[in-house]
Amino acid sequence: MQTNEKYKVINRDLLKFIAIIPMAVGHFIDFYCGASASLQNSWLLFLLAQASLIASPVFFFFIAEGFRHTHSLKKYALRLLLFAVITQIPYCLMMNGTLLTPGIFTYLNVFFTLFLGLIALIVSESGMQLWLKIALVLLLDAATVLLQMQWLVFGIPIILIFYYFREQPAKRLALFALCAAGSLLIGTVPAAVIYMQHGRNDLLVNSLIGFAVDLCFLFAGYLIVTFFYNGEKGKHPQFAKWFFYLFYPAHLFVIFLAKLLAHQY
Repeated sequence: MQTNEKYKVINRDLLKFIAIIPMAVGHFIDFYCGASASLQNSWLLFLLAQASLIASPVFFFFIAEGFRHTHSLKKYALRLLLFAVITQIPYCLMMNGTLLTPGIFTYLNVFFTLFLGLIALIVSESGMQLWLKIALVLLLDAATVLLQMQWLVFGIPIILIFYYFREQPAKRLALFALCAAGSLLIGTVPAAVIYMQHGRNDLLVNSLIGFAVDLCFLFAGYLIVTFFYNGEKGKHPQFAKWFFYLFYPAHLFVIFLAKLLAHQY
């Protein structure tokens, strides 16, 4: 897949702003409206909720870009870890309505996935022996499953794919497609089996349609960074950097407050 340079007109910060809009709207609808946003109840709410998936490839991509361009990998990694820990508080509150749950330690937000993805890149580019690199990256990936991080086993591979196949667009697209489909099938296949066992063909069809819709949104995020990113930072990189770090936990806390006021816990 060759990209035309004339379309590369969006800088890093604008791309992130474009990504967080459907992310914030989608998260609010998904976590606040719940079942009302299902395909069976409302096509519009479902599409708005699932559109949040556009953001994932964008932010995975910029972990690979950040690794390539950051002035200090140590500060970058510590920053991701710090905000992973900070974000876990509103994430747990939004999901459970309380911090008094084992889930605060075992169901971790996507910042932890981004952090481990960066560590995987550091390991991969280190001077260690190849077998040790592979072993450590596999351990990091296993940690995403054991700690039930968002994106589970597929987040780290996607970040590595964005980094190592930057100049091989066809391979990068194919590998991304496999990871994207695999991440969705984790939830789709068990649900589809249950629907088939209970003869709920209507729900089975909805789950397959949902899979296709989710895959389209993931590809939309992938195509945005592939075709339109021009490699530039933006006009206010320092402001943008901290804004994006703070926005994620802040919007989760807003959803928690909305659910609290609506007595959803």
